[in-house]
Amino acid sequence: MTLVIHSIEQQYQHLSKRAQLTPDPAQVEIVQRLQQCLDQLQQREYTHKRKWLTTWLKQPISVPGVYIWGPVGRGKTMLMDLFCQCLAPEKHIRLHFHRFMVMIHQQLFIHAGEPDPLTYIASELSRKYSVICFDEFFISDIGDAMLLGRLYRALFAQGVVIISTSNTEPEQLYADGLHRDRFLPSIEMIKHAMHITPLDNGNDHRLRDLPPSQAYFVQDNNALQKIYTRLTRHYSDQITKPVTLCKRKINCIARSEDVIWFEFSDLCEGPRSARDYIELASTYAHVCLSNVPRFQGQSREQIKARGTEDSVGAFNTTGLRQVVQNNHDDPARRFISLIDELYDCRVNLYINAEDIAEQLYKGELLKEPFKRTLSRLHEMSSADYQTTPPDSLNERKDYSSSQHPMSSLDHDPV
Repeated sequence: MTLVIHSIEQQYQHLSKRAQLTPDPAQVEIVQRLQQCLDQLQQREYTHKRKWLTTWLKQPISVPGVYIWGPVGRGKTMLMDLFCQCLAPEKHIRLHFHRFMVMIHQQLFIHAGEPDPLTYIASELSRKYSVICFDEFFISDIGDAMLLGRLYRALFAQGVVIISTSNTEPEQLYADGLHRDRFLPSIEMIKHAMHITPLDNGNDHRLRDLPPSQAYFVQDNNALQKIYTRLTRHYSDQITKPVTLCKRKINCIARSEDVIWFEFSDLCEGPRSARDYIELASTYAHVCLSNVPRFQGQSREQIKARGTEDSVGAFNTTGLRQVVQNNHDDPARRFISLIDELYDCRVNLYINAEDIAEQLYKGELLKEPFKRTLSRLHEMSSADYQTTPPDSLNERKDYSSSQHPMSSLDHDPV
């Protein structure tokens, strides 16, 4: 099958003509860069199919990746989605960056007996995919930073093209992190192997005038009761028993076939990981969440084992680092991950919180990732988002399983 099946420029123009997006000069520049990448991929595929031409060229055609960075809401994810629609599904993978890291740590554990497991994993990925697309690229841990540098080097060496979006320009990745000097060569490698392309048009498209449909409430749990009752009025079975996610039971207030209602403390505190939220988003179309707190605990300096962030702790304990965090940062991190998963699968979310969204997080450690959460909460509270039917259950399950393309993964809560 041919790798490139559509033109992103034509896709973008088509959506513009149908008024499904507002043409944006900054986005058009990115589209042109991505189209150039598609053209180069097509040229490389053409030469590979003609061995005499490959021999004549002597050097294989090098296709640089694209690193798109800019503030939240500028359309980075939308452009990546359009790019992926131009590729044959069997020859590329698109996934949220934290899902990719979950997969890599699990694979390192599975292949621990290999002489060089990371090279083996890179080889398996390159055998299956010509293009890997990452959304929300972000480095917060030196252990992950070093692992990623080695993995990127192996993928680039095998001709894999990487497309990524990020809120952070490469020069600022892992800024002020412990032993950041060890990550600097990886930054130079990214700059050498990828076109660094900013997207900052000054407009957060998620903050446009979207018709509201109230889904975020402040200290009003009765509102969630009314919503849950409305969503489940056609179901005779109302279950209050715990739900099983990733082979573990989690308490819920109530649930039916495709609606579930949680207390925040049950879903985002204690031993939870991104894997829980991946399975949740692939199972339910509507999620209600009560009593989301302000994440404003007292800040403190502490020593923390690298790699103990959600979902990766058992596989990447590479030492200690000193961080400034408050005692609500771990639940806040899980809340960010929850929103990402629900948003990616277009699951409807209804929240009762202690305060307005802009006042939920006032810490420092997760300030930048939380901006993305605020932007997504705004869009998820709009009529446009809520009246767009969620992906079908099968599509969401396919999406969930596609995030771990090399094997089924065991669950590892922290």
